[in-house]
Amino acid sequence: MVVYAIVPVKRIGVSKRRLSQSLSLQERKSLTIAMLKDVLQALKASVVGKILVVSNDKKVAPIAEQFGASFFSPVRKGLNSAIEEAFAWCMRNKADSVLVLPADVPLISPKDIDAIVKLGSNGRRVVLVPSKDWGTNAFFQYPPHIVRACFGSDSFNKHVQQALSKKVIIKFYYSFRVSLDIDSVDDLQLLLTVENDTLSKQVLQKFNAKKTGKN
Repeated sequence: MVVYAIVPVKRIGVSKRRLSQSLSLQERKSLTIAMLKDVLQALKASVVGKILVVSNDKKVAPIAEQFGASFFSPVRKGLNSAIEEAFAWCMRNKADSVLVLPADVPLISPKDIDAIVKLGSNGRRVVLVPSKDWGTNAFFQYPPHIVRACFGSDSFNKHVQQALSKKVIIKFYYSFRVSLDIDSVDDLQLLLTVENDTLSKQVLQKFNAKKTGKN
């Protein structure tokens, strides 16, 4: 089974605005890039055969290239439209299945990715991983386009309802690592306190050291 991963990325300069009270614009940019690199590194070490980074920010392209990923700039605006275009790209390039991962789940591991793929590798299936607020932090489907992308508010339940309407087998994968998408100050604190060796944590530690005057 040929697995393609789709990683949608917002423009680096406008991402993570909800963290603006804690992090400067440059710090948010640095963290966004670090999280993307953590996700791409996990994918590169997993069973995924091809990685497609989807963004309208051309500055993301060199980062994708660094990890051997393809870069795709969607024509239509909006996250779900971009992912739908990416589904079509994957199918044109002979994908058997697709895994959509956001670029802000830095704790995800190759083992998580392999387990998600394994859950979905037998028959028409969708595998969903909920975020802590019932969004969707991983979305696998085999074959590649049996369920439309419904990211946004309450996306987990929307994906479930779509899969049920298509009579597709649904599997769930629960993981603290995958459920932690970095959107708030509390999320930053969790990332710092949980044992991990991610680039994202290293970047946050440098920010804190600079602010406290510790070198």
